Amino acid sequence: MRKTIVIILAILFMIPVFWTVTSSFKSMSEIYKYPPTIFPQKISFEGYINIFKQSNFMRYLYNTLFVAIISTIITVFLCVSLGYGLAKGTFKHKDFFSEIVVITLFVTAQIIMVPLFVIIKQLGLMDTLWGLIIPAVFTPTGAFTAIQYMKDLPDEFLESAKVDGANEWQIFIKIVMPLSKPLIASLAIFSFTWRWNDFVLPLIVINSGKNFTIQLALATLQGQYGIPWNEILAFSVMSIIPTLIIFLLFQNLFMKGLSAGGLKY
Repeated sequence: MRKTIVIILAILFMIPVFWTVTSSFKSMSEIYKYPPTIFPQKISFEGYINIFKQSNFMRYLYNTLFVAIISTIITVFLCVSLGYGLAKGTFKHKDFFSEIVVITLFVTAQIIMVPLFVIIKQLGLMDTLWGLIIPAVFTPTGAFTAIQYMKDLPDEFLESAKVDGANEWQIFIKIVMPLSKPLIASLAIFSFTWRWNDFVLPLIVINSGKNFTIQLALATLQGQYGIPWNEILAFSVMSIIPTLIIFLLFQNLFMKGLSAGGLKY
């Protein structure tokens, strides 16, 4: 019974994606046709051709990939190192800093948006890709996840390395990082997806079209006399592909991270 419910829910959730993909291969006249067709009566690549001819899609793709990849690398390193320090460290007030991480989980992005904008402006990062990367490199959810995961790492490995004369950086790079592959995969998938789909921060920070991300460009994709739905749908399909590839590459480690309790929130 439970499997049946899961399958039904999966089908329901996939309907919008299926409709988007099939409709992206329809002509404008067929999209507006009533009753609507499930599959395109005649496959049309008009939407895909137009987004490459009439928009700087490759530029938007480069901007979004740059922001998502650089943010993900920094986020993963910061979260894993913070989690290791707060879970296995012996410094003073460790519990206090751990509680601060938990408290930040309840702070929504909308609350800090104004002070975040002021800081970005004062740093001179307005209308730059780094203005999208730096404010997003630390995520409370990722830090909390890393702390919970690190608590389950066996202390025997770390103590043995210390007895052999390894310093903290050697322990972190050679022992903690390899043991944290499921955590790293989980953080990478979530971080990349968050940055790739982010719309609010680019809307606030980016002003010039040359620095537009995929989501920002998609929101502005409309004609003077109407909305080109075939182009918007084609644009949407193209924007889904990178996140799908990332998930397929890391899905095994991601599932291990889930089963290992790496996402306890």
